[in-house]
Amino acid sequence: MLVSGPLVQAEQCPVNILLVDSRRLVRTGIERVLSDSGYMTVSGEASSCDEAIRLARKQQPHVVLVNLPGATVDVLDGVRKMHRQFPDIRVLVLSDESDLIIQERLLQAGVAGCISSFCTVEELYGALDAVLRGERYISDSLAQKLAERRLPGNAKTPFDQLTHRELQILLLVSEGKNTSAIARELCLTQKTVNGYRNRLLDKLRAKTEVELMHLAARHGLVRIVQFG
Repeated sequence: MLVSGPLVQAEQCPVNILLVDSRRLVRTGIERVLSDSGYMTVSGEASSCDEAIRLARKQQPHVVLVNLPGATVDVLDGVRKMHRQFPDIRVLVLSDESDLIIQERLLQAGVAGCISSFCTVEELYGALDAVLRGERYISDSLAQKLAERRLPGNAKTPFDQLTHRELQILLLVSEGKNTSAIARELCLTQKTVNGYRNRLLDKLRAKTEVELMHLAARHGLVRIVQFG
């Protein structure tokens, strides 16, 4: 699946990229940026990771470029599915630098790289070139923050102990979804979902889900929107 690099002309060996973004206007902008490179082309567009997986099965792109701000569960689950089904396709995720816990989970799930959504065009090209060479790309700011988390004396967040399923439930709860909605989305029984919700309260030593959300907000895992 790997191509020889940016010096190869597009007509000889184009780099096919599947672009994932829920916003059509943003997709158009990114597509133009990639086309300007002279060797990369957007061969397909998707508004969600599930749609991207269906397209990837048909198109077999070199890279899947994911930019889904706020859709953390969709990205986490979608990346895991993509990595299992298409191990040769490189996945590069554009994300908010403050989502450190999510980015760490994405790297554990097998993404080829994480890059800030505020990156320059040059850095985006560099990240794509790196993952196409089979390397893993992590933006400098994220790499530094991840390294600092592993230094002796730095306390881990309480969310490091959560399993993938528990983190899923927490993120869906933070989106305001009730037990029945979460059960439908994850194909679980309501009893099982309630069990996970109670386990989250116990693991994170929170008395209520409101307290749970404030704890998650303090660690940058979720954002509480304030009005007024």
